[in-house]
Formats: sequence, C-alpha cells, structure tokens
Amino acid sequence: MVVVEDAMWNSYISSYKAAGQFRHCNFPYYDQLTSIYAKDQATGKDA
Repeated sequence: MVVVEDAMWNSYISSYKAAGQFRHCNFPYYDQLTSIYAKDQATGKDA
C-alpha cells in the first residue's frame, strides 16, 4: 500500500477525483514492480 500524508492525498484527489476510490486499497503487484523499477528513481537536487 502506498502511504502518504492526508494533505498530499487531498491535494492529489482534488485534481483527480476518480483516485478517491483507491484511498484505502492495497496494490497487489507492488513488490514485483519495485523489483523492476526500484533502481530507476530520480535523485539529486532537481528530482
């Protein structure tokens, strides 16, 4: 499950109303996707 502070979530759903349905849902493929994409993260001052 992706966890963010309420203020961040509320900011996001104010732009994408349909995202509200995913507020308390697990993401079943999270572990598999992190093994693929975890190395591809933005880092540094412009991230």
